[in-house]
Amino acid sequence: MTGLHLTFGLFLLVLLGIGAYFYRTTDARRLADYMLAGRDVGTWPIAISEVASVASGWTFFAWVGVGFTTGLHGLWFSLAMLLVILFMYRYVGPPFRRASQALNSQTVVDHLALTFRSTATGAAIRWVGTVAVVVFMISYVGAQLIAVGEALGTALDLPYVAAVLTGGMAVAVYTTLGGFSASVWTDVVQGVLVLIAALLLPIAAIASVGGWGVFLDEAAAIDPTLLSSTGGMGGGALVVALLAWLTFAMGAIGQPHALMRFQAIRSDTLISKAAVIALCFQALRLTVPLFIGIAGRVLYGAGAAPESAAMLMLADLFPPWLAGVLLAGIIGAILSTSDSMMIVASADLTTLYRRQAGTQVTEGTVLRLGRLMVAGVAALGVGLALWRPGTIFDIIEFAFVGLGVTVGLPLAALMCWTRTTGTAVLATVGVGLVGTTANLYLLPDLFPIFVWPLAFAVLIGTSLMTYEPTGRSA
Repeated sequence: MTGLHLTFGLFLLVLLGIGAYFYRTTDARRLADYMLAGRDVGTWPIAISEVASVASGWTFFAWVGVGFTTGLHGLWFSLAMLLVILFMYRYVGPPFRRASQALNSQTVVDHLALTFRSTATGAAIRWVGTVAVVVFMISYVGAQLIAVGEALGTALDLPYVAAVLTGGMAVAVYTTLGGFSASVWTDVVQGVLVLIAALLLPIAAIASVGGWGVFLDEAAAIDPTLLSSTGGMGGGALVVALLAWLTFAMGAIGQPHALMRFQAIRSDTLISKAAVIALCFQALRLTVPLFIGIAGRVLYGAGAAPESAAMLMLADLFPPWLAGVLLAGIIGAILSTSDSMMIVASADLTTLYRRQAGTQVTEGTVLRLGRLMVAGVAALGVGLALWRPGTIFDIIEFAFVGLGVTVGLPLAALMCWTRTTGTAVLATVGVGLVGTTANLYLLPDLFPIFVWPLAFAVLIGTSLMTYEPTGRSA
């Protein structure tokens, strides 16, 4: 156990060292330098950090839990996610990078507001969009820190509160110091460790069961539906389940922490190369955890906590030093998402303040405020994790879908459909914020099936009613 503690402690020191390095060496005198690394990040760092930034507690906790309970039925979500990600890299990323450079936009909300800055709706888009991003991002950060608490509690036997505070303080410090540069390069380190963990965990688990053939036989004996793409469902129940997976996956179009990578990459011509790298990593992290979950069901039985299966394997199947490395990879997947989310929420809040304050505010003041906002978002995330209003899966699903509807859908429409109007963007952001919450609490068994058709209808209908061929319509 001592070796595990020491290895993980060294990992935290590396992350803090990266943050300190960029704080001392980066000439971050403007908000764009702090938030987007001067728009000069290369292909590999962007691709790996984009995958790491969305890997989160979802990969080794929520998605392992899905494998544990429903098995390979989750592959429908994986396939849908890969198609959405391909669409984003092919059709949204390049024009978004070019337009962001032209407008000097810092975030997705900033971009939507600046696009319609000459109309009556531009300021309203900024206000409503910022509220939506902060609500969903704080929820997302809270879910990540719940995962940190569970991981460190299971692997290191730390009390839950101490584990949450440790993870929250670490990510807050290195992100506050180093900004987007620290976020990207810690994500690269963590992305490599995620890859190692994703490869070794299922191999060790299946080997401990007795090999691939024994693993399949025992999984089928425990529950034949674990290895079925239908999850044992048929008819209307299967249709509802598939719609739920599809509408959940569509949230990938609107993850601001991933979309910021498009804004920060050195050139839009590099995005196609980054897409190949990103899709390979995404395919791995969207499929392997399902097998880890099934292996956990075989090893520990149905009575074990589904979202803790990977942590139990880590503690039981590996020597302490290697368990420490794998724990670093898993915690890295979580922190890499948290740091990016803190940057996004801070950027939107800070940009809102700067637009309201006008020319009298200095870049130094804005930069200091940006760092303060990062720490503030971290503190709110810690508070939510200590409150713990739901499972990691539930909270992430809510935030993931909410961000997709409120910011992703309007941005994708803006990049792909010239008739998108400012009024339609504003209406979609508002409907996305309210509709996601209403769908979850009023029709939880059908979440998130209803919010997407509603948002599409509002976007298309409002655009057609308010479009004026003479220019970008309000």
